[in-house]
Amino acid sequence: MKLNPDMVSFDAAAVVEFKPPGYNEGSFVFKRQGKYYLMWSEYDTRDPRSSVAYATADSPLGPFTKAPQNPVLKGRGSVKGAGHHSVLQVPGTDQWVIAYHRFKIPGGNGYNRETYLSPMRFDAQGNILPVEVFELVKPTKTSTASSQKPAAK
Repeated sequence: MKLNPDMVSFDAAAVVEFKPPGYNEGSFVFKRQGKYYLMWSEYDTRDPRSSVAYATADSPLGPFTKAPQNPVLKGRGSVKGAGHHSVLQVPGTDQWVIAYHRFKIPGGNGYNRETYLSPMRFDAQGNILPVEVFELVKPTKTSTASSQKPAAK
C-alpha cells in the first residue's frame, strides 16, 4: 500500500483485497518469470485439510486467479498439518524450495511441530506442481560474495 506523505496513513479506498475460499493465514508473494505467485495456508493446522494453495497474477496488485491445481502442499501418510510456509529460490538458478511446518514425526499433535524443506517445482506453463512431502532437498552449492576471493589490487 502506498503511504501518504506523513508515512503513516494511506488511502483506504485504494486497498485491494483478495481472500480466496479456505484462506486461513500465512500469505507469501514471490515473482518467477514475470508472474506473481500469492500463496497462503488453508484451514487450521489441526484440520485434516490443512494445506497450502496459490493464485497468480501479472501484477503484484492482482487481480489474482486461484489456480485449479490446489492445494499444492498437503499432508500425506505420517505427514500431517503441513502449512504456514515460505518460499526461497536458490540464487542464480530456477530451483525453488518451500519451507513449512508440520506435526513433529513422531509425536506431533498440532502443537509439537517441526520445520521441513521440500523442493518446489513448476510445469512448463508456470503452474506449481504438487509438493512431494517425503522428498528431501538436496544440498546445493552457490557462489556468494563472502566466499569469493577479493579482487587483486
